[in-house]
Amino acid sequence: MSRTIAHKKQRSKRTNKLQRTAPNLAPALKFSVKVGSFLPPTPVADAALFPIYAGGGKKTKLPSSVEQVMKRFPKSGPFVGEPKTLQFIRFWDQQSENLLLMGLGEASALTVEKLRQSAALAYARCRAEKLDRLVVWVDAQGLSLDEWTRGFAEGLAMSAYRFNKHKSQATRAKDAEYTGPSEVVFVCHEKVSKAAVEKQLVRATQVAEALRITKDWSNEPSNVGTPTYFAGEAQRLAKKYGLKCRVLDERACARENMALYLSVGRGSDRENRFVVLEYIPRDLSGKSKTIALVGKGVTFDTGGISIKPALSMEDMKHDMTGAATMMGAIALASMWKAPNRVVAYLAFTENMPSGTATNPGDIVTARSGKTVEIINTDAEGRLVLADALDYAQDGKPDVLIDAATLTGAVGIALGKQCCAVMGNNQELIETLKDLGDKNHERMWELPLFDEYLDDIRSEYADLRNVGPNGLGGTIRAAVFLKQFIRPKTVWAHLDIAYTAYDVGHLPYNPKKGATGAHVRTLAQLALEY
Repeated sequence: MSRTIAHKKQRSKRTNKLQRTAPNLAPALKFSVKVGSFLPPTPVADAALFPIYAGGGKKTKLPSSVEQVMKRFPKSGPFVGEPKTLQFIRFWDQQSENLLLMGLGEASALTVEKLRQSAALAYARCRAEKLDRLVVWVDAQGLSLDEWTRGFAEGLAMSAYRFNKHKSQATRAKDAEYTGPSEVVFVCHEKVSKAAVEKQLVRATQVAEALRITKDWSNEPSNVGTPTYFAGEAQRLAKKYGLKCRVLDERACARENMALYLSVGRGSDRENRFVVLEYIPRDLSGKSKTIALVGKGVTFDTGGISIKPALSMEDMKHDMTGAATMMGAIALASMWKAPNRVVAYLAFTENMPSGTATNPGDIVTARSGKTVEIINTDAEGRLVLADALDYAQDGKPDVLIDAATLTGAVGIALGKQCCAVMGNNQELIETLKDLGDKNHERMWELPLFDEYLDDIRSEYADLRNVGPNGLGGTIRAAVFLKQFIRPKTVWAHLDIAYTAYDVGHLPYNPKKGATGAHVRTLAQLALEY
């Protein structure tokens, strides 16, 4: 046993005790479907929502009572169905207390994402008005019925997320008095398959559930969300979603020669945990592929000896969102019964400064055999991923994808509108970009030219973990990772540092906190690859 591991064992009783906290009170939305000619819609609800399209397209079919309300507005009035506009009218008739008109713009310009965002705005209005039961009049212009119902339901379900498990009992009780709409009835006025619509609503509910897992993990404070905590949660969720789960402690990781990964946690009293989750489709066939998902799980990143400035350091609890993303993705792939095998590798550690911490200038041998001079201990994520990627390749996956909150430079390059994608296979990159566009989890490719490797060559080792200046930080990090990818491995890297949390400009995301971005895209890859 190494001195560092023995040191952690001596103090594990104190540091591994977890605070017992109440579960998260995320409101659960119940969806149902009614099919037939309901004028006005039935059953009676707190509000009836009607989509209104702008322009000269097909006129929305409305009950006569709603038409009378619409006539109260002049043609130049405040509500003409423009995108992302809402008109709330109280007590419009005796059968439905309130009326909510939702503008969707031109039907020909409607997309699933625009509908998703409109639904989120409608949810916020329902929450402000303290409405509990909502009837939605389905008018699927511009989209298929499946796309319309799934998109609208996703927008509602994603908007319902709250993270309040660490608030006081009194505050939680007050919050529980009203958490938002609890039941939504979709009323379809055409001859459609009720079962088909219900299938899309189930899918939207599953999306919200997977995103909740990722967001809960990412939002967890580091005094609770330790490597051992997340390993235990992974085991619990594996049982729930029918996954195989194996947890490697520090001794097992040392036997696997994961010295780079272990070097990151040397300064912490909390032990590393490396989690391997496996989803095996029930009907595994010769056509099934193996998709490996690797997630960076730094449960708190102080920067180590190269310590970060204090400003916004509290957000470094989100530095394990790569691992949280892969947990949500494999859970959703299981819920969707994807035909491909999925294996997720979650590498949890904590980056702390102490007398046992890794020092700048230390040289460590990676699992692959390459040596790395650690110039900056705050560039720790690539060290975690280097060994995790090497370990994952032992399983000979058909596709290998990693996700990490890796560099601040990606935000300077791309902002919060998309993540960076890089890799060694253009077909995989284009597939990820296309799926990302469909889910509004957009990705933008950055280059991996061979010349960037010159920037991270070391005079004393094979590689150094950062370049000599601050240029091209996102690319240099990916080029570093590329050195641990074997010749025949199909690989892509997602730098999600600025899409993982605090993306409040999307109305279905919380103003602050985790987003769950890229879970849907990775699960859909498992479904369709």
